[in-house]
Amino acid sequence: MGQKIKLYGHVLHLRDLGKVRFVILRTFDGVAQVVLKKNSVSEEIWKRFEELGYEYFVEVVGEKVESKIAKLGWEVHAEDLKIVAKSKTVPIDLADKTTTEFPTRLRYRYLDIRREPVRSILKVRASVVQAAREFLVERGFVELHFPIICGTASEGGAELFPVKYFDRQAYLVQSAQLYKQSAIPVFGKVFTVGPSFRAEKSRTKKHLTEFWQIDVEAALISKEELMKLQFELVKHIYARVAERNEKELSALGVKLEVPESYDVLSYEEALEVIRKKGLPIEWGEDFGADEERALCESFDKPFFVTEFPEKVVAFYYMVDDDDPRYAHRVDMYGWGSYGVEWSSGGLREHRPDRLRKRMKEKGLNPENFAWYLDMLEYGFPPHAGFGMGVERLLYSMLKLERVHEAVLYPRTPDVLEP
Repeated sequence: MGQKIKLYGHVLHLRDLGKVRFVILRTFDGVAQVVLKKNSVSEEIWKRFEELGYEYFVEVVGEKVESKIAKLGWEVHAEDLKIVAKSKTVPIDLADKTTTEFPTRLRYRYLDIRREPVRSILKVRASVVQAAREFLVERGFVELHFPIICGTASEGGAELFPVKYFDRQAYLVQSAQLYKQSAIPVFGKVFTVGPSFRAEKSRTKKHLTEFWQIDVEAALISKEELMKLQFELVKHIYARVAERNEKELSALGVKLEVPESYDVLSYEEALEVIRKKGLPIEWGEDFGADEERALCESFDKPFFVTEFPEKVVAFYYMVDDDDPRYAHRVDMYGWGSYGVEWSSGGLREHRPDRLRKRMKEKGLNPENFAWYLDMLEYGFPPHAGFGMGVERLLYSMLKLERVHEAVLYPRTPDVLEP
């Protein structure tokens, strides 16, 4: 005799073989098979099968028995079946028998997330964030939560979403940068996992206007230590996903490679790699999509590019004292054809007089950053940090077609609903 259980789920498939009927349910834990045998259930329950439709939400009571053909290794021999909620005709194919175009999937994203591939991606995303928190907390980092509405542009530039804040002008934060720096004198090592907003009208497979970052900052840390920290974080995330998400990786057809080492190259060395791919990039230019692709396809492991021209970095990066043409920025990239920039970070300028000079050089008004500059006047320690994109990490890890698939409800210049 099997165990008697109660099961809930959405109807995914229906099969009628005469004296045996099958109801395949998508439950909160996976796909379950329910069996109705004509001689084992009442006539009322037997006929209720004929009332069922796809995506009906049902309750089943029955005996859980082992099965070699069921995906979960067991099935339920039904004794009772109730319709809890009916469904109208579903406008997209949730069983993946046909292909639905991505714009249509986004229009019905609340249904699209019921599909097994999307569900699997979101489960892996949850593991990525959980693993990042585990790693950082174990190493003494304190998780804090910072404002997402601010009165100043943290990155400068025009890529801002304005917000009416009572009778004042405010903005959605471009990053947690200034706020996480403010906590350094208190905790020494801090992080947050939260959204950032960029009003870029980029319509590429690697850009979102709202994206999530693992934002990390630490006092008294060198560039080498910062790179090692990022690599160990990524390695830990990959290892935890491989350990905890075997079912989801299998559903996505992904065999995860946990990286064991990383490469480091200078900005100049990166230029040479890009030029060898036939792209005519000049010194002083930041990397665009083509340059980034050329770089990533040249490596078979994660890698860092260090020491960028100071004119392409934000004002809060420290400029090299020996050669002021360069700033101490360090970017981390994934490898291969699905490689993208995973994170950007480096040494921060903690000396207020130099920051004021940098702001003016960037065309920013130091008065707009009064509180930020003032906080640095109170014995501020040297520090460094980075922001790692959750969606971009998932894009590489799961070999996705676009980063939009790595978030529950993606936001782009064209998509604001649902």
